[in-house]
Amino acid sequence: MAGHRRNYAIAAGLVVLLAIGAQLLPSALWACGLAVLLGLAGVVLLRGNRWRTGALLATALAVSLALLDAVAGFLSPAPMGRGLVQTTDPKWWPPPDPTLGFRPLPSTKVIATATFGPELVYRQTYHFDGNAARVTPAGPAGGDTYLFLGDSFVFGQGLADDQSLAAQFAKANDYTVRTVNLGVPGYGPNHLVRALEAGLLDRYADQSVKAVVSWIIPAHLARVTGNGSWLGSSPRYVLDKGVPRHTGTFNEYRWTHPLAGLKYLLGEQFQFVDAIGMRQRQEEQADLFVALMVRLQQLSREKFGAPLIVVYSWPDEVHRKGYGDAEFLIAVLNRLRQAGIALLSVDNLTSKIDMSLLLIPHDGHPTAYTYELIAGELKRRLAAP
Repeated sequence: MAGHRRNYAIAAGLVVLLAIGAQLLPSALWACGLAVLLGLAGVVLLRGNRWRTGALLATALAVSLALLDAVAGFLSPAPMGRGLVQTTDPKWWPPPDPTLGFRPLPSTKVIATATFGPELVYRQTYHFDGNAARVTPAGPAGGDTYLFLGDSFVFGQGLADDQSLAAQFAKANDYTVRTVNLGVPGYGPNHLVRALEAGLLDRYADQSVKAVVSWIIPAHLARVTGNGSWLGSSPRYVLDKGVPRHTGTFNEYRWTHPLAGLKYLLGEQFQFVDAIGMRQRQEEQADLFVALMVRLQQLSREKFGAPLIVVYSWPDEVHRKGYGDAEFLIAVLNRLRQAGIALLSVDNLTSKIDMSLLLIPHDGHPTAYTYELIAGELKRRLAAP
């Protein structure tokens, strides 16, 4: 009996050490390594063949998980910005928002810094006006207004306020128009649709809005289903007879559907778990993504009587190199075309220009020069009869 109590105490201690290590270690792979060491310790410390066999099986399971995750990591493309260390002051930014999950506060500023090893990549101060939009050059009172909605690509991450796409568009038009930069790093089409449906942008309805401009990247497919550690409190949509319907947040859904929540948590920790059912999930993401973009187009017309123009960094029939699943992404892009959404290809403007001029080093976001090129093309298109 004393031997059993001893084994229970040792096993509990090993589990507690594993739990603490999982919280402190930088990745699931490191946690698996710790589990292997603790499992081997159990083989040595525990008494009785059944206890030692159990510890050995736990060790084998940890080794298997580590190997599967290592293989999945090797096969997966390196994410944009790997090795880049980003900080903001204030630290928790953008702050929580009850409608969109997170959103800048009105009349504030944020200092953003990015380093790569000892190298300073950028240090910028972002300023926000009284409507929580990033500051752009002032336009004439009563002038035509252009709304820019999206994520960090619209926001102008890593650049000064006057270098964003919205600011560059104002400059291209000799500051005769008003531009509103409503980009927020980490957003997806679900955030944009929710902002419009919830009336957060109704204040611009009487300001002679001539166009709504957005920007899409392949990463948005995963964001519309909440596949991102920062998206838990973000708006969740499902398709209801082909129309996106708001159902609350991703966290709310996962708490009320424990199996889905467990699958998500395991997928966040282990890449091979996330890969299970990937093709089916991608198809679901594509359907929802297209429906949300169509809804964004509809809301732009209903709210402002303005067209939606979508800038895309996305493979198409001409530019497909560098994308692992180009055919699938091209098919999604074609569905947007068929829906009548006006599209503007970044690659068409930049394919003959050295990449070092187009992207922030180690970061991957557009430079001010890239925005200048896109702003010029937007001006040309919007000025066309």
